[in-house]
Amino acid sequence: MNKSLVLALSDTGAMSELRLPDGSRPRRMATAPDGSLWVTLYGSGKLVQIDPAARRTLREIALPAGRDGGPYAVTVDGIGNVWANEISTDTVVRMDAGNGELRVVKLPSKGVGIRKMIVDAEGRLWYMGSHNGRLGMLR
Repeated sequence: MNKSLVLALSDTGAMSELRLPDGSRPRRMATAPDGSLWVTLYGSGKLVQIDPAARRTLREIALPAGRDGGPYAVTVDGIGNVWANEISTDTVVRMDAGNGELRVVKLPSKGVGIRKMIVDAEGRLWYMGSHNGRLGMLR
């Protein structure tokens, strides 16, 4: 099944759709300091960066756990580092804004089920485990 992301331009109210790859199953999105959007593609194990003004995909990044990793939550910190969890592997992946390097962090609990994460002003990543009912933090 094809999925699309609906983009609305606030100054005109015009709406458009950006077609996503077959089987992508998008879950969450986050805005970056540069105005781009980051979207997790649960069905393909990828993360995409979108330019909403140009209505196009800028990058598509395969995450370490692959197609079955189930990327779900995503957030971006103040300097543009992108954080995405792979819900099936109890990991969080941090993509460095400067060099694009991916760093995988194994969570201390099993069956966490992160659906939402945020980064605070001190750079700590906070997440809620919807499956295990625990609040967690990564530095």
